[in-house]
Amino acid sequence: MAATLEPKDDPKSHLTVSGHATPRTAARPGTILEDFKNDGRPVIAIDMDDVLSQTNEVVAEWHNSAYGTSMTLDDFYYYYYWMNPYWGDPDETIRKVEEFWKTDYIDIAPPVAGAYDALLKLTEKGYRLVVVTARQLRELDRSIVWVEKNLPGLIDTFICTGQSMETLADQKELATKLSKADVCRKIGAKFLIDDSVENALKCVVADPPEPVLLFGDYSWNTRVGRYSDITKETSFEEKLKREGGREFWKEDSAALEKEIPPSAPLTRVKDWKEVLEWVEKKTAEGKL
Repeated sequence: MAATLEPKDDPKSHLTVSGHATPRTAARPGTILEDFKNDGRPVIAIDMDDVLSQTNEVVAEWHNSAYGTSMTLDDFYYYYYWMNPYWGDPDETIRKVEEFWKTDYIDIAPPVAGAYDALLKLTEKGYRLVVVTARQLRELDRSIVWVEKNLPGLIDTFICTGQSMETLADQKELATKLSKADVCRKIGAKFLIDDSVENALKCVVADPPEPVLLFGDYSWNTRVGRYSDITKETSFEEKLKREGGREFWKEDSAALEKEIPPSAPLTRVKDWKEVLEWVEKKTAEGKL
């Protein structure tokens, strides 16, 4: 089943920025995801980057090779790249991300440890596994190739949230410009597995809240990256200079837990082993 795109909805006309952790525009609502629900299997929504694929690891490798830096995962303080060391301001960051996507680094990224075995067990339990990723539509084909190579036969559907359109590309891929909270609600996901605390907070404070497993022992999901006007944002180094050397990112990390409502359905899991343990526990309690 394929949706028909009117000329004004041609996705190519909207794709000016791509990749992970780049500024997004506001989503316009749609309805086609409503038709996705209910084939009889409970749905789990799963982010791709740094939940299935070790994306930031290869991003750092690429940056070091291209710019002579010594970037590591520990330098990813925030989800938004320009808020971190080495990247520069938002405009420079966007340019670099475009450069990165023209390489094959993303295609050879290794899977996150334990992902294959965990997804296999979840499918054996009867779950329908759906990738809900912020990647752009133009990266969809190569993303599917990566999954078929590294996680063959385990992912039922892809949903991209990184473009200004909504369509049903075919029976395997959906493309949308909704938030992940919107997507999870529309597809009836039992919960979302995501490494972004920004995405997690939007889901757990939604009405009704969407449960989230905040995945990974990552620095960038211990603090929230906030900005009100992207045009006024600057580089990490410039902000550090303006702050007189104050290590502001450490204060942001300390403040995060206070922002999470006590009743919010958010659980931290450091790896896929803990994902399976959580699913087994909730199943035993009759909550899944």
